[in-house]
Amino acid sequence: MTMQVQPTDAAVSCDPTRPVPRAVLEARLASLQAWMVERGLQALVVFGHGSALAMATRSHGNLRYLLDWDAEYAQSVLVLPAQGVPSLAVGNVFSVMRAREEAWISDVRFGKGPGLAKEVLALLPSGASRVGIVGREEIPMAVWDELANAGASGWIDCSPELARRRATKDAVEVAYHREAGRICDEIFERLGPALHTGKAVFQIQAELEHHARSRGCELCKTWLTVAPVPDRCRYSRDENYNVPREGDQVLLGIMLILHGHWGHAIRTGAIGRSTPDAERIFSRVAAMHAAMFDSLRPNAEISAVGNAGVAPAEEGVFQFRSGHALGHSYEDPAGTSDFPQPYEGGRVAGKPALAQAGMLFELHPNLFIENVGAASIGDMVLVTEQGAEYLTTFPRHLLIL
Repeated sequence: MTMQVQPTDAAVSCDPTRPVPRAVLEARLASLQAWMVERGLQALVVFGHGSALAMATRSHGNLRYLLDWDAEYAQSVLVLPAQGVPSLAVGNVFSVMRAREEAWISDVRFGKGPGLAKEVLALLPSGASRVGIVGREEIPMAVWDELANAGASGWIDCSPELARRRATKDAVEVAYHREAGRICDEIFERLGPALHTGKAVFQIQAELEHHARSRGCELCKTWLTVAPVPDRCRYSRDENYNVPREGDQVLLGIMLILHGHWGHAIRTGAIGRSTPDAERIFSRVAAMHAAMFDSLRPNAEISAVGNAGVAPAEEGVFQFRSGHALGHSYEDPAGTSDFPQPYEGGRVAGKPALAQAGMLFELHPNLFIENVGAASIGDMVLVTEQGAEYLTTFPRHLLIL
């Protein structure tokens, strides 16, 4: 699918099954450089982990947004002068080779640990005294100590500005997220037949994740819980040797990355038949999901959307956060903190942060009741001028699989 978008004055052809067009990335860098000049910054240092950390890193999204760059298992640092071309330091020699082959960043250097920091310092413009930094909170100590010894402790934190730019998605980003949502829907379509193959749950997970990889995703991670009474999100092989049986309740969570853009969705069902307990829990979650979706619109308080997905605290009841911002990071930096983690202290007090058209959220209210059952519904939801729009469309009722 190819669409026309307007990231610059000229239309750019965008095919969400292929890498992000270079013209889009160059426009983002140029806009950021103009902002740097206005604020007297001579350079900006942007740190990012590779995609191998998946949901455990937010810094990865910085480099995907600006460069569509992923060093997978290694760390990378963009050095962007206020005027001139970007440079890159990477902690994996094979990733350095790949970056040089791609040939649009002319200066790509290799360094690990303190060596990575030394390359970053060497790439800074000579005599630069006003330097900005993004991603400081995820820089390993071996790298940071070397930078700090050279004065990085005085660098200016520019993370809020990049978070602001990433918060509202342009037409290019929306196109990729729509495609990521379609791949999530395709995986849900494959779940029912897979549960009846006689294979272990971990083998089913592997097949579902393989579909995403075959569709061009650089990463796909699932949690799949299949049991008469589901108890938690089960990610690993060693949790999922069991073979699905008639009457088992099923929860599937999907997390994937397509050219740097996250897709994420959750569905709940049962093999052959559900139980009254499962239906009651699902009904509660469905009501929370509807309340969250209905409240998500331009100028809505994001924390109020999150609070709509939080159940009253009860003995034996567990919930993870009811949603989060989604984008080039699994938990995009702007908007995620407005959703509560119930196990970290309950509801978030009302905040002034407001939803804006172009923001993307994953809404996934959930409820795990000890020795009774569990349910969750998760969808990618885009805020538009008219209200909320689902980017994942697979049926969200209690599925009979």
